Amino acid sequence: MYRLAISLLFGILISTTLACAPTPTMTPETPTPEMAKATATRLPTPLPTRTLVPTATALPIKKNRVIIGTDAMTAKHFNPLWLSSAPQFLAFPLILPALTWFDDQAQPILDLATRVDAAPDALTYTFTLPKNATWSDGTPLTAKDVAFTYKLALTPALNATLWTTNLASIKGALEYQRGATKEIEGIKILDDHTIRFELREANGTFLFNTYLGILPAHILSKVDPREIERQPYLDAPLVTSGPYEFVKYELGKFIQLKKKPNYWGKSVNVEEITIQMYDTPAALVAALEAGDVHIAALTLEASMRARRLAQFDVLTARGTNAYVLYVDARTKEHIATLNKPKDQGGRGYAIARAPKPYLADKRFRQALSYALDRSAMVQSVVNSEGAPVVTPLFAPNWALPPNLNPYDVDLERARAQLREAGLTFDAQGNALFENRSVTLIYLANTNEPARQLGQAIQNQLSQVGIRIESKLVPQENFLRAAINGEGDLILGFGARLGVDPSISALYYTCKAGWAELVMGYCNVKFDEWMSKGNAFSRNEDRQRFYWEASALLNDELPGIPLFAPNVFIGVSKEVKGIKPSTDPNFLTWNIAEWSVQK
Repeated sequence: MYRLAISLLFGILISTTLACAPTPTMTPETPTPEMAKATATRLPTPLPTRTLVPTATALPIKKNRVIIGTDAMTAKHFNPLWLSSAPQFLAFPLILPALTWFDDQAQPILDLATRVDAAPDALTYTFTLPKNATWSDGTPLTAKDVAFTYKLALTPALNATLWTTNLASIKGALEYQRGATKEIEGIKILDDHTIRFELREANGTFLFNTYLGILPAHILSKVDPREIERQPYLDAPLVTSGPYEFVKYELGKFIQLKKKPNYWGKSVNVEEITIQMYDTPAALVAALEAGDVHIAALTLEASMRARRLAQFDVLTARGTNAYVLYVDARTKEHIATLNKPKDQGGRGYAIARAPKPYLADKRFRQALSYALDRSAMVQSVVNSEGAPVVTPLFAPNWALPPNLNPYDVDLERARAQLREAGLTFDAQGNALFENRSVTLIYLANTNEPARQLGQAIQNQLSQVGIRIESKLVPQENFLRAAINGEGDLILGFGARLGVDPSISALYYTCKAGWAELVMGYCNVKFDEWMSKGNAFSRNEDRQRFYWEASALLNDELPGIPLFAPNVFIGVSKEVKGIKPSTDPNFLTWNIAEWSVQK
């Protein structure tokens, strides 16, 4: 066992600023034809277009009170069990802290827990709680509260999909969810201040999943889980354990929190926090410009406007989401398998795509990568606010081997690779395959960044004789179009790829929905390395497997990475101590360092 005093070791797919949540690195459910019609956000999707419209102002600013502007809350209840929206992510660490939370790099750090012992084989995690922790009504906070909360999150009656997925690796969790057992075998209370989680399989990223806010057992444990949604506490948590008291939550409008006068833990400086919700990004930007909001995550366009405001600073963080061109390299045989009825071992699709054999040749994909100027894309599409990405396994530096091919722009190398892949060129320099011109369909969402990227890709690939035609579809039709084979190069927004290397399993392992249904990619060696990398809790033990996996994807390029845009936070000059996170959901992670200076 080893100790992690502060920072420790997640993947869900997101498409916009604050609406994301960490999830485990297990291979996700593969989409079905029915899911493809309604669940496009389960797979990587581009950012949506944001239109500016007039708006109303927020609550008036008071002394030593910080107003955070954010999106509307879409969750069923204002409770950690239904955690899904930005306002909740911003508020819960302040009132109902979890065992762990996330720092400015979106890496797990200790929150309520003071220590965690993680077994090197990633099969057990033991948390120690502070002995002086209490609820706001004076009741001691103990391991019983933790066990109660985790058991409640897994209760079948709640159907809390987020937590049944995140906590599925706990021994006995699946059986409990099915109603086969009355207790969860892998949750062990060792004493009042120590709790252990035993896992049914190694999970090196388990600490990415322990961000469930702890609930008071003495308030809720006597309630039948089937009746718990009727409890006022679910939307008005008046008994809390964090540095702030809950004051008021008004549906769709705001959440008000007030500093506790005698908090048992680390003190905070800001007296009041208001999380103000806005229905549209434009309304949020207008409130920021009017001075009615102190802090807000911003789009690129909004950040440029905010920089012109004397009363605001714009803080920038390295983004962990990346634009990627996924290549549809599905063969005739692969598509035929997908089209088979389910009772015959197929997927039940009706894909009419005619495969382009050169897309399945890694030399062709490498040629495209050599022809694409990522730095120019960053400059033209996001005003130089981003960084090129050269490997599909975009991850923290520790997971990337030093000898990756950077795919610097090299048009001659690109042409040579095309020739090796069986292409020829006519007198005008147009690329040919079997004496026919090579035309690729660029499939993307109908938003401005996607359109600009399409234009850049079209211009750059034309220099090696490849013609690009763009097909932009609404977000609700994007997944269906990708599966149906309506694009050759599919622009995806790989969410949180840069947080941990394990997240790439959601895209590139053989049974990952995106790999199986869109790219036709499967390399069992990659799957093996990804599995081994997640079988250890220490990054130094995980590293060698992810180095192998990263090098493989860097060579085979089933997806061609482009760049990662930055994250922007607008902050009033009166507010000090903000350290922006790569994920704006975790903006309040260092709340103890915030202060207001008039």
